[in-house]
Amino acid sequence: MDHRRTFRRRLNTLRNWVQQHPRLVVRGGLAMGVVIAVGLAVAGYALTRPGARFGRQDGTWHRVQVNGDLYVGVIPTYERFAEWTPERPVGLEADIALEIGRRLGVETSLLIYSDDSLYDALYKGETDFVLSGLQVDPARADWVHFSRPYFDAGPILVSRAEAPVMSMRALDGGTVAVELASSGHVAAEQQWQRRLKSLDIRPYMLPEDAMQAVLAGEVDAALVDGVQARLFVADHVELVMGDEAVVAEEYVIALREADFRLVEEVERALDEMHADGTLDEIIDRWL
Repeated sequence: MDHRRTFRRRLNTLRNWVQQHPRLVVRGGLAMGVVIAVGLAVAGYALTRPGARFGRQDGTWHRVQVNGDLYVGVIPTYERFAEWTPERPVGLEADIALEIGRRLGVETSLLIYSDDSLYDALYKGETDFVLSGLQVDPARADWVHFSRPYFDAGPILVSRAEAPVMSMRALDGGTVAVELASSGHVAAEQQWQRRLKSLDIRPYMLPEDAMQAVLAGEVDAALVDGVQARLFVADHVELVMGDEAVVAEEYVIALREADFRLVEEVERALDEMHADGTLDEIIDRWL
């Protein structure tokens, strides 16, 4: 309250001075008006800027700190990411949510939603954030903050360890297997077949079929979904994955933009998890 009283006292002093020197105000005209307007603007900003002592507050972050709880929405139908169990959802995304809560020093509760109710729950304040294979959605950018990515599920190259193909450019003059009508198939045809001098594309019905073709030596590499690639390569030591996804399909956490302090804390936790290897450990645990 001392800060507010100081502001009011200075404002009253300025008002009294104007009343006592009307001729100067009139003579100064526009210049005096500008000075007063600037003074009020500066004082107003000092009181309302984010993080100011009496500025806007993040009610969600305040509740999280006071109650020591964090509510996270997931869709428990995605194998290895969030799967339903009688106790709670388990999987890669469930572990990420729990780890964020641990780093924030609070207890995390995983709430179950369907595809068509997840964002509604976030909007209504039923959850503090949601994650479930979500990608950045520009249509919701006016009220949703999308975090830095925690996983890239985009199509990636799979090849034999004895003849590794780590990038699409290395396939010039070669043959690549793809899952029919997948994003990898589209990228191979619309982008890389034009960039390279020669690229033979062979579609298969399933990503597993495309990777089996690599094992059989029928193609140089397969360009398949990042999740399926990880699972298949884990069971076939004679295969390796490329350096990075050919097409980015990054999964992010969705939070309310208004919860600026919670946004900062979640982003900080994700940064730490990237830096110290915890995120990679969680991904390797499930994929």
